[in-house]
Amino acid sequence: MSFNPGNRAELHAQRDAAYTTPRPDVFEMVPPGARHILDVGCSNGTLGRSLKATEPGRSVCGIEFDPHFALEAAEHLDHVVTADLNLLDWREAFAGRTFDCIVFADVLEHLVEPQRCLLQARQHLQPGGCVVVSLPNIRHLSALRSIFLGGRFPQRDRGIFDRTHLRWFTVSDAHRLLSESKLQVCAMSMALRWGDRGGGAMNRLLNRLPATVHRWAPVREFLAYQICLRAELVP
Repeated sequence: MSFNPGNRAELHAQRDAAYTTPRPDVFEMVPPGARHILDVGCSNGTLGRSLKATEPGRSVCGIEFDPHFALEAAEHLDHVVTADLNLLDWREAFAGRTFDCIVFADVLEHLVEPQRCLLQARQHLQPGGCVVVSLPNIRHLSALRSIFLGGRFPQRDRGIFDRTHLRWFTVSDAHRLLSESKLQVCAMSMALRWGDRGGGAMNRLLNRLPATVHRWAPVREFLAYQICLRAELVP
């Protein structure tokens, strides 16, 4: 098969688009009263910009690995640290600085030691502060089809099977990760999908189901494509 540079460029564009969205699911999990927010893996600052725009006087800092995204984010956020989270010294980067909300939107699954990152981050939470974590659900129906029926673990440029993922989480795994990081889950939302792709009338209908149906085990475990959790410091 011949190499098509145009196809590769399109894939990278799709991947970049997936990490530069406003993320309304994450936005809704951030407490309205949060005044000092850290967006870990802030990409180009799109989420941070929306968080700042809705609350006058709110400050949003960011951490970003990609230097191009970090430069763009720095134009809109209050402070951006360009760093590899696997190597970041939090005490040095944020000496004496604390936040009342720290956001990890599609970040922890890319790390070698996600719990170590959470434990370091919680040292920079103010009393009564929280973390907001978004993770893909590896138990989603599309994963069952690919692995158990198709017999293969795909490698893709986006979604559950993003080739840059180092860790995979089910709903219960996500809760355990936070619990073992001395954080107590206080709220959860789920983005439901029938398949690997978002959008479309069927997915919109699925997400309009009542919240009680979302929490029904088969729906929660197999149709939740993305899990979003808010967790507070354990007293």
